[in-house]
Amino acid sequence: MNKEKVGRFYDVVWTEYVPEYEASEKHWALFYTPEEVSGKTILDAGCGTGIFSTIFAKNGAAMVTGIDISPGSLGTAESLKQRFGLPNARFEKQDMLHLPYSDASFDIVWAWGTVHHTTNPPAAITELMRTLKPGGSLFLAIYKKTKVTWIHEIIRKTLVRTPRWSWNFLAKVMAFFGTPIVFFFKKREKSRKGEKLSELILDWYFVPIRHYYTPEEIKAFLEERGYAIEKSLAHSGRFDSSSNFIYKSRKPL
Repeated sequence: MNKEKVGRFYDVVWTEYVPEYEASEKHWALFYTPEEVSGKTILDAGCGTGIFSTIFAKNGAAMVTGIDISPGSLGTAESLKQRFGLPNARFEKQDMLHLPYSDASFDIVWAWGTVHHTTNPPAAITELMRTLKPGGSLFLAIYKKTKVTWIHEIIRKTLVRTPRWSWNFLAKVMAFFGTPIVFFFKKREKSRKGEKLSELILDWYFVPIRHYYTPEEIKAFLEERGYAIEKSLAHSGRFDSSSNFIYKSRKPL
């Protein structure tokens, strides 16, 4: 049931908001190049609007498979595919915890901000690893656990109980009052731009399932399974407490 609630949540979020292509591609380019992607098979796990699937496809991937549990998100992704004319992208409704793909199906598995919205993130990562070819690249962006995470959780667990029709309005009100705080007190620029503060607040505080981990926990999880960390980003957001941390790792041969 929780999984279905997450799907319905993103039916709201990713049918109204689509990240900017150029800003998203600049962020993507921190981790991948067209040369690395050319001719490769890609799994975009939790593709949302399909913006990163589109970027992989436009940068020469042989085939990009974008999966999500939200039909609304997949509809937005299909629209992007048609807009850019991408025969090398396809979108499917799938559960990340139970993927229908064979072992070692993909050269690159990309999971931007998605495994932490599953009911069992370690199991989701393990399932993604199963579908990755030996020597393949695994990209994970995961919410960072900090000393104030409990405050975020109190706010989120309160707001998810509000009527669904009020979410966009409440997020915009919170963004209005939060904009001066971000402007004057932010610690850094966001690594991924192109999203309004109201969109980010909606994703932070209204999603039904949200897990947090420390970078050390995920690093140990990857290395215990033989994965080598190739690139990392400690913070993707303006504040530590609202950031994803990112690991790009390589599966052992």
